[in-house]
Order: sequence, then C-alpha cells, then structure tokens
Amino acid sequence: MKYFLLLAFGILFAACDGSNSVQQVNMKADTVLMGVFKTGDVDKLDRIIADDILNHSRGGQVGLDNLKLLINGFHLNMKNPKMEVIRKMANDDYVSDSVRFIGGNPTVVIESIEVTRSYDGLAKWTLVFSKLAG
Repeated sequence: MKYFLLLAFGILFAACDGSNSVQQVNMKADTVLMGVFKTGDVDKLDRIIADDILNHSRGGQVGLDNLKLLINGFHLNMKNPKMEVIRKMANDDYVSDSVRFIGGNPTVVIESIEVTRSYDGLAKWTLVFSKLAG
C-alpha cells in the first residue's frame, strides 16, 4: 500500500510539473484577452498576441491589426457590453472560453465559444463560434 501511495504521488507530482506552467501562462494571457473583449482596450493585445495571428472565424484573416479592428468594431456596434465568462478550459497550448455578452440598444445577447492556441507565450490562432441568444 505504501508503494502504491508513493507511486501515485510521484505520478501526480510529475503531471503537475512542465505542461502545467505552459497552461498557466496561457490562461493568464487568456484572462487579458477576455478583458480586452470586455473593455475594448486593444492596446493590451500587444503583449499576448502574435503579430501574425490567424483568425479562423473571420475567413482566415491574418494579423494583430485585423483582430484589433474586429474588437473595435464589436464595441462600436454593441455599446457598453457586459460580459460573463461561463466556463474557462485549458489544455497546454489551447484555452477555451464560453462567454455571454449582453448590450446594445435594443438589448442583444450573444453567446460565444472562443478557442485560442498559443506558442511561445503568444496567441497564434483563434476561432470563435457565436450565436444570438433568444
């Protein structure tokens, strides 16, 4: 029994070592990204997004400037959006958020799932699935 517990502890300790730090870095960057979606402060993206990010949900648009335009356009059309992160999931390079935006006049509710993949601490591609909630 003692050997089983020692083996289980060793496996758990090893599982929490290397990739967990990558996952933590990516989750911190994702928290900044979600904050940018909430506030529209796109200047914060420079620290967490690669210049050549690929946005799969916009027909394969490439570039940080295109992502900034997308977020600025969202905030232009949806005044003072309230954002709720329903669930955040991460697995090494991938971070996914299920979010709900409420805003606009008349009120619009948008539910989205956003997936980001990061390399070397910078988001390299993103994919967003959105729908109007009824």
